[in-house]
Amino acid sequence: MKAAIYHQAGGPDVFRYEDVADPVPAADEILIRVEAISIEGGDLVGRRDLAPGKNEVPGYAAAGEILEIGKDVKGLAVGQKVATFHWKGSHAELRAVPARNCFVIPDGLDIGVASTIPVGPGTAAWALHLAKLKPGQTVLVLGAAGGVGLATVQLAAKLGARVIGTGTRPESLERIREYGLDDGIVIGEKPASEQIRALLGGNEVDVIIDTIGGDALVDALKVLKDGGNAVLIGVFGGRNTMIDAGSLLKHRHTVIGCLLGPEMGDEIPRRLITELFGMAKNGDLEIPIDASFPLSDAASAHRRAEERGRIGRVLMTV
Repeated sequence: MKAAIYHQAGGPDVFRYEDVADPVPAADEILIRVEAISIEGGDLVGRRDLAPGKNEVPGYAAAGEILEIGKDVKGLAVGQKVATFHWKGSHAELRAVPARNCFVIPDGLDIGVASTIPVGPGTAAWALHLAKLKPGQTVLVLGAAGGVGLATVQLAAKLGARVIGTGTRPESLERIREYGLDDGIVIGEKPASEQIRALLGGNEVDVIIDTIGGDALVDALKVLKDGGNAVLIGVFGGRNTMIDAGSLLKHRHTVIGCLLGPEMGDEIPRRLITELFGMAKNGDLEIPIDASFPLSDAASAHRRAEERGRIGRVLMTV
């Protein structure tokens, strides 16, 4: 089969479109013919920072048609269209993936849109569940214009929360007001915490959903209410963040690490993700698509996915 792979970490131009061996599904896996690939933040980080194994196919999220089912797999059938997640293997014509991370796509839902749901919106739904956000509360979304951020904005707004989001571009924040954003905070000369205090008249937020990490999280904790929850999804701002333990203790803050992948097949995350497919089909969850590229041009797709200021997901098609 053909796949977009790289032999060393680096920028988008490390990709090569090459022949690699067809995957063989294990007993608990299915084999799909890939039709759509959603480029995720983890794909970009992995390509930049992690050396691949020999002929290892990268990529988290892909959707397609089931060709083969492992002997231990129940509840799935050859010919069904599914959206899938795994830590590798999406950037190819064929993919073997654990059945527990597969979701049947409802009839009528675009397969490109479906490919984006398990990772981005799924993470948003799981983060809000962990945060215990309630109607009427205020949530601060750090990185509101990203794939997870935009889904978080929509889901929090539908829950009845006031949604504040941060971003680097005022025009991007203005565009996502239509998705439920109440207030946009542009990161720049003034710390976000100062701007939020001014906006709320000294009040604080109930929940933080952080897709950035690093200094952005440290600053945001300054406006988290006593007893509030912060859910950390991304570490683009740095992995070695120093958080004041004394402040956590004094204000009874809880910082929760949210990595959906290992838990995706568990009962509650699976139910939440399955509900998202129905919401997307019914128009209750919007997943804008920014651009689509052929798999053979993975370099251009990754390059576009790294550009700031865009709204929507970047796909590849096979």
